[in-house]
Amino acid sequence: MKRLIFVLLFFAIGANAEISLEFDKDRIEVGKPFEMRIVIPTRELAEPREIPKLTTANGFILNGIDSTDTQLRDFFGRGTNVRKYNFKLIAPRQTGRVQIGVITWKIRDTEYELSRPVVNLQKSYDDAAVAASLIPSKKIVYEGEQFSVNLALHTYEHFQGNLNAVSMDLGNDFIAHRSDLANLQFVRSEKAPAEMDANAKFAWLAPVKSGDLTIPAFKFKYLKRGAPKIVEENKSQGGFSMSFKSIRQEAEEAETSSAPVSIKVLPLPSTLRPADFSGMVGDYSFEGDFDRTTLKVGEALTLNLLIKGDGKPGTLTDPKLPDFADFRSVPPETEINKKVVGNKVITTKSIKVFLYPKKKGSFTIPKITYNWFNPTEKKYQSKTLGPWEITIEKGDDNVVAALPVSNGSPNVQKEDIESLGSDIRFVHEVKDATLTQKPMFRSFFFWFLFAFPVFVYFIFGTLVKRYRKNANNSALVRKAKARKNLKTSTTQAQEALKKNDGKAFYAALENGLIGYLSDLSNLEFRGMIKAQFNENLQDLGLTDMQITEVREWLETCSFARFAPSVQTENERKEALQKFEKLCETLEVLK
Repeated sequence: MKRLIFVLLFFAIGANAEISLEFDKDRIEVGKPFEMRIVIPTRELAEPREIPKLTTANGFILNGIDSTDTQLRDFFGRGTNVRKYNFKLIAPRQTGRVQIGVITWKIRDTEYELSRPVVNLQKSYDDAAVAASLIPSKKIVYEGEQFSVNLALHTYEHFQGNLNAVSMDLGNDFIAHRSDLANLQFVRSEKAPAEMDANAKFAWLAPVKSGDLTIPAFKFKYLKRGAPKIVEENKSQGGFSMSFKSIRQEAEEAETSSAPVSIKVLPLPSTLRPADFSGMVGDYSFEGDFDRTTLKVGEALTLNLLIKGDGKPGTLTDPKLPDFADFRSVPPETEINKKVVGNKVITTKSIKVFLYPKKKGSFTIPKITYNWFNPTEKKYQSKTLGPWEITIEKGDDNVVAALPVSNGSPNVQKEDIESLGSDIRFVHEVKDATLTQKPMFRSFFFWFLFAFPVFVYFIFGTLVKRYRKNANNSALVRKAKARKNLKTSTTQAQEALKKNDGKAFYAALENGLIGYLSDLSNLEFRGMIKAQFNENLQDLGLTDMQITEVREWLETCSFARFAPSVQTENERKEALQKFEKLCETLEVLK
């Protein structure tokens, strides 16, 4: 025990002779003034000497330096005379552990390095607890050129959660393909462990016009920890009253927004612009061919075309087809798909053209050209397919001869007529005076039984015809399944609610609403720009208030799937009830 006391005394005495560093505040906030002090025992002050020098770095501003002589008391009450050099500083705007600079001291013409002080900078409680920013992959693009936008979020230590999107509108000047933000995950910041970062690709855009365009600011609401407040409380008990003070910090609601993003959109050059320009801007490929070049009359000839490119997401114009004068044609079959490949949205369009030759012979189908503007090469490019030589041979005559020929008279041979003549029997009326019963054909019941099968057949035929008509009408089929699909999404949301899975809960509600709108109207609402989205809902009979409610609900669901929010089970149940009520108001679409 004596040895332990001796060790403590040794370090206590040694501490009095050390040069120390201290700050005037426990919490140093960004952009705010503070003081850093070097404490030097007076007996350690060498002569001759100069005032310690601070060379700042990383954005710290030195406003001045002064010194004071004072006395410090140790554990045993002994006093030590010290001199304090006070450096008056202003902190930079960045957070985390940041080096202030280098402190040097020149003694007897020799400069010594005393310290490289590091301080932990924190946000002020009055400042925003969330920083949001939109980062475009390009700020100068051509009209119709695709570029991406990243959404970056940073939360500071006084962030309390419940982050929700108020507005994530991209405006009306862009065709957009939005990401589902499944990859947006918050991770701890390397510079400040109490802070978190999230960054993910939010959408791929293509401007629809040239000029200086703006992506509007995204707005968010959240909860943050407020500034400490001193609260004085008075309590009385047994005739005595006591007064004491306490420091409280309460959560408060706040808002933040990203800065609007300016995009300069260049018009497409008019020099060397093709007369039949497709309007596509990007890197494209164009392939195609006929399934065969020799066939017979009565057979079909198929032209398969495939266009692929990274221009406007989900949009591809058709190539100009030649005049198929020697063939009968039907409307072509087209299919469009878009998929995220790497860092771009690739749109693919397949076209099938069916041709039926009118006569035999050799025919030349002219070439087909597709063109686009390549922003990387800054020039127009094109790809040409064909021409093709098609040989049509005569069809099979037996097929034509096998068809029945009718001229209005029964197809009966002479031998059949003679046989009929020998076997014919005359029909005569049987008369019997003993028959007194009323003939059956004169009763109402006879004619009712006679007409009933015809009536049933007519009703059955009408129902079958209507069923086939509805089955071939994709819009009616989708509308009939709308309520069933909505119920499936609601069931998925209820299951996610039981599992306390917030992402799956809001994903089910968002997909359910978009699917319900699409099924009722036979339109694909996913990926639509705002103007087209609003216009389609107006055409379907929704009011402006209903349209606003739908858009706000979709934005809330979209952001709630990835934002770090804290919601209770009752709040999610309330959200489910609001969702069902909103879907009931959309019954007008039926």
